Amino acid sequence: MRPRLEPLALDTSVIVPFFLEEDMLHEEAFKLVESVFEGYFACISAVNVAEIGYVLERVTEDKEFAQNCMHAVCYEMPIDVLPLSWEFMRKLAHLKAVNAISFCDNATLAAANLQSCKALFTREKEIVAKAMRLTGPEIMFLEEL
Repeated sequence: MRPRLEPLALDTSVIVPFFLEEDMLHEEAFKLVESVFEGYFACISAVNVAEIGYVLERVTEDKEFAQNCMHAVCYEMPIDVLPLSWEFMRKLAHLKAVNAISFCDNATLAAANLQSCKALFTREKEIVAKAMRLTGPEIMFLEEL
C-alpha cells in the first residue's frame, strides 16, 4: 500500500503528461492521478485548466481532444478547481509582481497558497532554477513523489 500523500496544488506540467501516453512523464503522472482517485486531495486553478487545453491542442492539433481533457479535469477527476475569485486574483497578482516566472506557474503557486499546501511541478520547468528564490508555498516535483 502506498503511503498517503499530502495535499498538493497541481501545475499544468504535471497533468498534461497524464493525457499524453507517449510523454516520458506519463507513468509518474498516471501514478499521481491514481492517488487522487484513491482519495488524496489535489487542487488546480482555473487558469491552469485553461492552459492544459491550450497545451494539449497545440501538441495534438486536436481541439476536441483538448476540450475533453479539460472536461475530465473539471468534472471527472476528484480535483478541486479553484475559480478566479477576487482572493485568488489578488494572490496571483502579488506573486506575479515578485516572482520572475510565467503567469500560469504563479497561478499554481497562488492555488497552493490559498489551499495551504505545496505546489507540484515537473523538473523540466523553468521553475527548477528559480525555485529557491520564489515567494510563496513550498515546491515539490513530480519526479520526487
